[in-house]
Amino acid sequence: MEQGAAKLAKILAFALLLGVAVTAFNPAYRQAFLAIARGQPAESPIWKSNLDYYPDIALPGQPAVLALPAADVPAADQP
Repeated sequence: MEQGAAKLAKILAFALLLGVAVTAFNPAYRQAFLAIARGQPAESPIWKSNLDYYPDIALPGQPAVLALPAADVPAADQP
């Protein structure tokens, strides 16, 4: 039983080190981490790139659907 717990602890430690390494060496993940640490997650490059793919997902306190530029709105929906 103790061997299983030790093995699980080693796996979790390796996963933690791998996550730190990826965050440290990948510029987009590093900038995302720093944006979250500053309390400005909307400034994360990953968040900005995901806005195009997931428009219904929003940070707390922000509208779910952002206003579309006039060129992207169908003519029937314009006043």
